[in-house]
Amino acid sequence: MSVLTDVLQMEEDLRHRSEKLNVEFKAWMDISKSNKEGQAKLARHIAAVANHGGGRLYFGVDDDGNPQSLSEALPLEHFRSDAIHNLLKNRLEPPLQCEVRFTEFTNGVTYPVVHIPSHGAVPIGAKDENSFMHVYVRNVGPESVKISSYQQWDIILKRCMRFRDVEAVQTREEDELTRTQAMTKAITESVTASVLKVLAEKMNLAPAAGPTVDWVTIDALTESARREFIAQINAFDFGTTETDQQVREIAGKHVVSGYALLDAASNFLTLERPHKLLKIASEEMNHVASFGWHDFIVLTNSDVSPRTGLWNIDGKDFTGVEGMRVDSRTVYFGEYDYWRAHGNSVFVTAKSYREDYHRLKGRVGHSFLTSVNIFIRMHCLLAHAAITTANVPDAAKIALFTDHRGLKDRILGWGMDYGLRVHTHLKAVEDRYFSRLVVHRAELLEDYFGTLKRLCVPILDVWGGASFDPEEWFTRENVEQIISGLRKEGSTVRLLDQEAQTRHPSNAG
Repeated sequence: MSVLTDVLQMEEDLRHRSEKLNVEFKAWMDISKSNKEGQAKLARHIAAVANHGGGRLYFGVDDDGNPQSLSEALPLEHFRSDAIHNLLKNRLEPPLQCEVRFTEFTNGVTYPVVHIPSHGAVPIGAKDENSFMHVYVRNVGPESVKISSYQQWDIILKRCMRFRDVEAVQTREEDELTRTQAMTKAITESVTASVLKVLAEKMNLAPAAGPTVDWVTIDALTESARREFIAQINAFDFGTTETDQQVREIAGKHVVSGYALLDAASNFLTLERPHKLLKIASEEMNHVASFGWHDFIVLTNSDVSPRTGLWNIDGKDFTGVEGMRVDSRTVYFGEYDYWRAHGNSVFVTAKSYREDYHRLKGRVGHSFLTSVNIFIRMHCLLAHAAITTANVPDAAKIALFTDHRGLKDRILGWGMDYGLRVHTHLKAVEDRYFSRLVVHRAELLEDYFGTLKRLCVPILDVWGGASFDPEEWFTRENVEQIISGLRKEGSTVRLLDQEAQTRHPSNAG
């Protein structure tokens, strides 16, 4: 079976419209604040689909599943993700984080698609146009109706109880994880101190030159996550389409990046309650780095929510939390990612290059990366590091790292125009580039832009030359222009300042 793209998913949904309760079609509709009826209708349908277990809502498709031509009265910007998220924030309880994607269909029209997760431990309620709260479910038609029967309550409450069982298991696993990490750290520190004391006494060793980062452990954890990412890619049952070929090539064309939280002596910190910390960070990321998906995203669906893991790496056991697996995905949106948050505070994420998807989509004959997508990847990484740092008071240093694979012969484009406009025609010579950067807590939280520049410029330097100087190009003015363009396309993105990073100042433990 071929890899399913967003277009193929849309074709399937339109073909089986009458048979799928998890799909809702809506004609182009006004969902602005001035149209309370339209907002209430949208909230009702999204809540009902969530209470059914999740699904999709398409704008610009009539009740019979026929895609409409583009609306002149309602431009695509009207359906951008922040507009829909603000609507849902005011009308749904508890809050529901949906993913808004724009699908360019085979008729040449782009359609906003709201990907709706399942409800969690409680049903989702939605306010009607008079601000009264109701619980809606999907019914044969398909239609979204107020819950009114014992059978409807029985189905949804049973599903809620399954979510509560999952949360209970996660809590038990997390308690055990914290105890195991604390015990391992205490034993390691005790043994290390005893060995060093004996060596110092017997060999008259001089004092150490100063604390250093344990890059050996970080590299081992990074490589383990990368290999798992590749294994999940290779596990697909590939077909013969161009998309299948592109996904197959991800095994050699991807970037692995991450960070580690360290104390003042450069020792790893033990993460207490990592699930809670990840949820806090994920919620904050929705406000500063949401491009439909962000790094270390925490999903609420029980099938793909983060799982506690135990990995044996280089003969040592490491505990942690594993994000959504690639092989759990049903649709390829142009990028795959997989992440781990280890118990020793080493966060690693592996992802493909969205530029490769743009190249196939735009029928571009040369391979490339773009400065905009490099900014997106680095901002996602650094924003998550800053948010977790702000929530872990003992984090004195942050070790950041990136490892790019599959760079050879790529040029550097700019904008989101599929690499047709370029910074330089120079091609990358080496296939791999990796970087390391250690910053202090104050540097990251008080000079976010400066730290971001230090993280981005080295990879841009791969294409540096007489016609392109990354150091001169990476200015606040240019970055703000990138951010402005991304916002117009519906992304929620902004640079972090001191106020944003201290929104959750308490220790997540």
